[in-house]
Amino acid sequence: HELLEDARKRGLAFAQWDGPTVVSWLELWVGMPAWYVAACRANVKSGAIMSALSDTEIQREIGISNPLHRLKLRLAIQEMVSLTSPSAPLTSRTSSGNVWVTHEEMENLASSTKATLAYGDMNHEWIGNEWLPSLGLPQYRSYFMECLVDARMLDHLTKKDLRSHLKMVDSFHRASLQYGIMCLKRLNYDRKDLERRREDSQHDMKDVLVWTNEQVIHWVLSIGLREYSGNLLESGVHGSLIALDETFDYSSLALILQIPMQNTQARQVLEREFNNLLALGTDRRLEEV
Repeated sequence: HELLEDARKRGLAFAQWDGPTVVSWLELWVGMPAWYVAACRANVKSGAIMSALSDTEIQREIGISNPLHRLKLRLAIQEMVSLTSPSAPLTSRTSSGNVWVTHEEMENLASSTKATLAYGDMNHEWIGNEWLPSLGLPQYRSYFMECLVDARMLDHLTKKDLRSHLKMVDSFHRASLQYGIMCLKRLNYDRKDLERRREDSQHDMKDVLVWTNEQVIHWVLSIGLREYSGNLLESGVHGSLIALDETFDYSSLALILQIPMQNTQARQVLEREFNNLLALGTDRRLEEV
């Protein structure tokens, strides 16, 4: 931490960081595993060298064969280069004199949306242990963790990455993930804001955008459809999917809940309550039939 603080106090651009500072950054803020950090310690002697590495060189010099691990590193480098460039806000002159700056100061100083990701607040552990389960996609946790997927990588994942590296072959689950990412983007990747809004909407029919899969299950229980609620586990149904996907209607949900066609009573309850949820908790407007 002292090395990083010193680099910030001196207002050094990333290219001027020395080897030990770069290694500290990889370990503390990027959240790279130990074997990674060791490879970099041996091969990377400065920020200048680190920022000039091509994808092929990252593979050859540091021995990183997983393309998503390389993506993680490249994005983290790009972010730090832009945050420490001379044209960036003078974050070293903050009132608190912190390492880097506080979230609040960053908000005040930079309009850069993802600036707060520099802290590692939404690292791969948060993505795997908290965010994916909140979308109703906990079954992909180990694949995302192995690929070290952090928040800054999410918007760069291709369909091929999702299918081959992250084993997400189900197209509905991929759509669910995309709506989860859209929600993070709307919140400027602010983890505290996400947590606060989830807390605030815990017991109310509002702000469905941030509802977790668990909150959707609670809602299904509250409308008297307990026997079907278990089908939402690992389904990929969460608030931002409901709030943002115009094609997702009560019959889409009935299908996932596995309510039989002949159970007209349950389907009518779901239709009424789902449309009520859209009206009260989202910006979606029902088509007038």
